[in-house]
Amino acid sequence: MPKTIATASNVFAACDRLEAANERWNREDVRSEVGGGGWVVIDPLIKAWRGLKPLREVAPSTPTELLQQVAASLEAHIAGFTQEAEGRLTESQKIFDTAISALSEKLANLESELEETTASLASSESENAALTEQLEKAQKELEQSRTENARLVTENDGLTGQVSRMEKEHKTTIQSMQAEQRELLKQLAQERSRVAEEHATAIAAQRKELALEAEQAENRLMVLLDQERQESKETESKLSGNLDKVTQKVQAQRDAIIALETTVTELTRQNEKVESERAIEVESYTALQAVLEEQKADTVSIEQEFSAYKQQHALDGQLGALQDAVAGLQAQLTERKKKKKE
Repeated sequence: MPKTIATASNVFAACDRLEAANERWNREDVRSEVGGGGWVVIDPLIKAWRGLKPLREVAPSTPTELLQQVAASLEAHIAGFTQEAEGRLTESQKIFDTAISALSEKLANLESELEETTASLASSESENAALTEQLEKAQKELEQSRTENARLVTENDGLTGQVSRMEKEHKTTIQSMQAEQRELLKQLAQERSRVAEEHATAIAAQRKELALEAEQAENRLMVLLDQERQESKETESKLSGNLDKVTQKVQAQRDAIIALETTVTELTRQNEKVESERAIEVESYTALQAVLEEQKADTVSIEQEFSAYKQQHALDGQLGALQDAVAGLQAQLTERKKKKKE
């Protein structure tokens, strides 16, 4: 069924019928009576009918032909106005579609860049966490190595003190044995003198025996000294071997500590590098957010300009529906952006 077009004649006729019914009516009633038509045409014709109403009341005998001519003139004027409005509406629609297409493309690019930046930030955070874990592990190992080194140093100091005490004891033993030897020799000399004085006659006979006993005593003393010296040398050699082993173990621990400190330094440098890269990516993310806000501001400005244009040219409800559709599109874009952030 073809759509009814509002004209001056059928709008005037509808107004006459509604007025004759002696009831309150509005433009919705006129549109319903006509059977269709846009408000851009109906509203001016209703205003024209109301403007001609006083003329009819004053001159009810006004020829119908004259009124028809006025209606035809109004209809032609309204038709020209409608064509002009539709042309402006089409041009505005093209401008608006172009702006929306450009903004949609920019928004898509910004969202893609934002996704890449988010993925890069997530990767950097993961690498940073791994490096932090390695750094903590290395620090724990370094602390354990330092504790072990301190224990070995303490043990080394104890062994060194033990060697020093044994050397002192060995020296004291030798001195004591030498003193005992001197005392024995002294006693021997005294005994010889006494025996010589008391037994002058027996000295010659017993000289060899006394000399043999003295020699034997001296030999026993020398044997004891040699044994003590040998034992001291063996003890000293054993302690020196232990000291060398402890020293080597301490040196190995020091080398391990140096290696761990080198590893910690390298991990710290890598961590600082990752932090620097992350800071750069955060700055890039902030710049993208600023660009996005600027694009949003441009969109709001275009909408304001379009709204002002609509008010200026008194566009009909079709523009409102178009604006609602655009608002719905923007709401969908905003919702997609929120979901991607989540």
